Amino acid sequence: MKHVIAIYPGTFDPVTNGHLDLIARGSKIFDELVVAILRNPEKVPLFTLDERIEMLERMTANFDNVRIDTFDGLLVDYASKQHASAVLRGIRAVSDYEYELQMALMNRKLNPKIETIFMMPAEAYSYLSSRLVREIGQLGRSVHGLVPELVEERLRHKIQKNSHAKSHNRGK
Repeated sequence: MKHVIAIYPGTFDPVTNGHLDLIARGSKIFDELVVAILRNPEKVPLFTLDERIEMLERMTANFDNVRIDTFDGLLVDYASKQHASAVLRGIRAVSDYEYELQMALMNRKLNPKIETIFMMPAEAYSYLSSRLVREIGQLGRSVHGLVPELVEERLRHKIQKNSHAKSHNRGK
């Protein structure tokens, strides 16, 4: 039988309950699921790469067939190096579909051996994104229920630390 490895790429800044839903469901479909954190030098993340790795490792520790890794460059090149035959992507809305379809078609053009698998999120997470979680947290509202407890705690601490640093710098 074929051993199917899939890549679930993203920035995971921060990891949300929607991400974890896809990881849990993807781990049931694929023999191995690599959660691959994109190192994008053009973006300034809220959480460092090490923090995101550590949070994802803790959140996925109970899955025997899930591992956390990082990559930069083209996803299809990374997937080839991992001997993956599939890429897992979540689609929340029509706007996601348009973007993801374009990416999937380009990936297929670059490497026809890698299939893109689209998965719908659980209804409870259909509106959820890392960007919205960051914005809600930075505007002082609770993100309880949107992210795991560990991430909620780290997000609160990170935002307090950043706002303290900003107010401290204003006083200079």
